[in-house]
Amino acid sequence: MSSRIATNRTKTPAPRRAAREDARSELVIDFERYVPTVLSSLVAKLRANANAFFPQAYGVSLAEWRVLSFLREHEPASAYDIWTNAQLDKAVVSRETTSLRKKGLIELTPVRGSARNRTEIRLTSQGVALLDRSLDETLRRHSNLTAGLDAKALESFFRVVAHIEHRIPHMADQTSNAVPAHAPVKRIAKRRPPTGA
Repeated sequence: MSSRIATNRTKTPAPRRAAREDARSELVIDFERYVPTVLSSLVAKLRANANAFFPQAYGVSLAEWRVLSFLREHEPASAYDIWTNAQLDKAVVSRETTSLRKKGLIELTPVRGSARNRTEIRLTSQGVALLDRSLDETLRRHSNLTAGLDAKALESFFRVVAHIEHRIPHMADQTSNAVPAHAPVKRIAKRRPPTGA
């Protein structure tokens, strides 16, 4: 009996199996858990949905609605104010302000004495009315999007987003070679022989 127990204690089959499994498989990125890809996909789907909704419902693009919404809180503002504070591309702001002016939703007023020909942008009464009409529907869409999440879950989500944004400049930092347990990787069967085989 004792010799049988001793024999069982000395057996180490698990590492051998793991080694054989490693020889038949390899690590690849699991893009369903790779944060940059997950976020990019989510943003693309949200943008596509909004770009289909706003032109049909209100006759403006998503970017135009973003400009109008920024002005509602911060007018008068310059184009520089908009693209630096509303997370919109400079060329997009230029294009959309031109379009919004033609639609009669904003007005541009040159600032007298400005060395750089600065222009102030304000909402017209039509622009204000459009935002008023869109408010309830925008809130309804947001409520539908976040249905099933309570206030605590949403606060956690915003903290995670803020943390990720803060960590972006550190993506190239040198770290240990150890792969954390939550790393976005998975094993697949090897599809080609090892190099040099």
